[in-house]
Amino acid sequence: MKTVRLSETLKRDIMRAAEAKYKSANPPKDYPEQGMQLFLDEGYQQKIDATTKHFKDLWGYEMPTNTVRELVISSTVEEADDDGEGNTHHREKSFTLAMPDVVVPNVLVKYGDTMRVTVEPDNPTFLACVEVEMFNDRRYEAEREYRRKLDDVLDRFSTLNQLMKAAPYIKDLVPQERLQKMHEKDDRSERRKEQAELADNELSDLREVLLEDALLGDDNV
Repeated sequence: MKTVRLSETLKRDIMRAAEAKYKSANPPKDYPEQGMQLFLDEGYQQKIDATTKHFKDLWGYEMPTNTVRELVISSTVEEADDDGEGNTHHREKSFTLAMPDVVVPNVLVKYGDTMRVTVEPDNPTFLACVEVEMFNDRRYEAEREYRRKLDDVLDRFSTLNQLMKAAPYIKDLVPQERLQKMHEKDDRSERRKEQAELADNELSDLREVLLEDALLGDDNV
């Protein structure tokens, strides 16, 4: 078995594979796709129809409109302070929901194709978004700790051989060519034997000269 150095490149390969495995086993949650449902439940379409009709009745021409593809919902939530004294503060939270193309008055459009609305903090869709955000935040923190621990462990080994002996299951994260290299037969012993035979055959004259010189040296003492 050959010795394979646990280089920085190999460590990065292992880390990338570990991250991919984590994401596969712990996928983040998707935000609800209820933009159009909330748009209808909150009566925005009726308000838009009424506003459009009133504008035309008042000014005599159609109200300028635009097409939106996203609905940004915002509300104010109460959060705990980090002071450890039970204090709280209020903060606005916003979430973006996809929706099919809907024509709305220009005055309601922000950033090209986005409509922003304010909902109550207990709105079911808003609460569902908050739950997804909290879940994904916890998941991200867990993934960061997972990466930190693996990185710390990898720094404690200098060769892949040592790492595999301590944690054989980590082979699923190691590139196949590195595993193959590690499992190749180490032919250094055979090579040393061949080199010794070569030296013995080709340097026999030198050996005899050195032996004779040593003997003559003894005679001259």
